[in-house]
Amino acid sequence: MTPRRFVLHAAWSTGLALLLGAPLGAAAQSSADPVPFYTSPDAVAGFHRGHTVPLAQAFADRSAALVLALQQHCAGGPGIEPARAAWTQTMLAWERLSAVAVGPLIERRSLREIDFQPMRPDLLKRMLAREPKSLADMARVGTPAKGLPALEHLLWVAPVTAGSPACSYSVLAAQAVQAEADALHQAFAALAADPPQEEASVPAFSEWVNQWLGGLERLRWANMEKPLREAATRGGAPAFPRAASGQTAAAWAQAWGSLRAVAVQGAAPVPAPGQGLITIETYLRGRGHLALADRWRDAVLQADGAMKNASPDQPARVDAAATALKSLTALMQRDVSTAMEVGIGFSSADGD
Repeated sequence: MTPRRFVLHAAWSTGLALLLGAPLGAAAQSSADPVPFYTSPDAVAGFHRGHTVPLAQAFADRSAALVLALQQHCAGGPGIEPARAAWTQTMLAWERLSAVAVGPLIERRSLREIDFQPMRPDLLKRMLAREPKSLADMARVGTPAKGLPALEHLLWVAPVTAGSPACSYSVLAAQAVQAEADALHQAFAALAADPPQEEASVPAFSEWVNQWLGGLERLRWANMEKPLREAATRGGAPAFPRAASGQTAAAWAQAWGSLRAVAVQGAAPVPAPGQGLITIETYLRGRGHLALADRWRDAVLQADGAMKNASPDQPARVDAAATALKSLTALMQRDVSTAMEVGIGFSSADGD
């Protein structure tokens, strides 16, 4: 694997700061603020330049750092904790990027390749016994036995030891994630450099609105509500994703932060057409739907408060957060998508 330089580019650091730290309260956009009229080409170009590219770059950088940390651990280096920390940062970067799974993420079926859930320990055990030696060998490994969930298992549930075949497998699995991350970064950078224009932008615009909703529902149902309901039926604790590493709440927060960044403007300046991320709220305002934009912002604020209170150890709070997200889904399906002139219809990739 080609070495990478870990450079915190200005565009990435600025975009990430806006994603994670933008306040949504008093400084939020108001109906009196001037907003340009945006077209679908503006929205698509701004989405890639202001959202997917910096997040894809961050994921590629974190993936490379994970490979390095595992290589050092497997060579007898500083122990497993740096590798665990690198996995955590990679996973959180992935949650931010994959929250709105558009374009290359769908075309490459990256959600299956990187984050197949639930991973299958029995299959992983069989794949470990094969002792793959290269990325070509890893290409023949089933997705439930590789990617981030398999690496989580090998770092926390059955921790790999230096010099072991399982440790070598973990390095290859991380290199496979890095290869996919690099491919995604290149593909999103190409889209930002040459975004679709006019008629070609219409399906791309529809895709990111639909995939925003698909990401919201994946967070609400697959990651939060479904494990809660299954636990209530069978008894025991909910089997939330990222539980083995103790990163469930952090993963929820990062996925929601990415969805929120696309949904509302917050304190960020209104972008010029095509130059930065045009949020759903701002697009509505630019089209003259001021009252609806206010309702949308208020619903996102309500969901934001519920998500901040969500804890995997407190089912009632998880249920409350899921209910708030479901209300947001209903508002998008009922009113917002109509105002944006987008038909709602989930793709086959939504549940991957």
